[in-house]
Amino acid sequence: MILNYIPKKKILIDTASIYFGENRESVRNKIEETFKEDNQIIETGTLNLDNIYIRRDIYEYMDSTESYFFLSYDNDDSLIEIEVHKCTQIKVLDIIFDFNTNLNSITSQLSKYSIVENKSKGEIFLKDINILLMDKEHMGGAGNTLGYFYCASDVSHLK
Repeated sequence: MILNYIPKKKILIDTASIYFGENRESVRNKIEETFKEDNQIIETGTLNLDNIYIRRDIYEYMDSTESYFFLSYDNDDSLIEIEVHKCTQIKVLDIIFDFNTNLNSITSQLSKYSIVENKSKGEIFLKDINILLMDKEHMGGAGNTLGYFYCASDVSHLK
């Protein structure tokens, strides 16, 4: 799977063009791959207003062990964020990288489009282009190559 991210607007998953805010069923039809629906309510207190709602589709391409990603939706089933744990390639504007690329190298290249904020060791936030990156060590593995890619229509919850 190749992911092409046009910051704050849309993603392309291989040839499927998907916009933030697009309906869940439409996204599923465009991707045409097997997914697992994962909807959860995490109760955080006695008031329902405090609950956390998780609505996502988990994709692990059947023909590849190299693609694993989540598409998350709001309560109206509109696409709001993408989490990528494995894929063949990621392109953000004119920058191309993959999960074998050093996180510092990716950050250096993307810094021409955004202020870089080090959230913690191995965790980088690029707020102007709505991206969060983590290295493999931060994700529980070994090494400082890319371990996690996150992009969203709104990242105000990360600031």
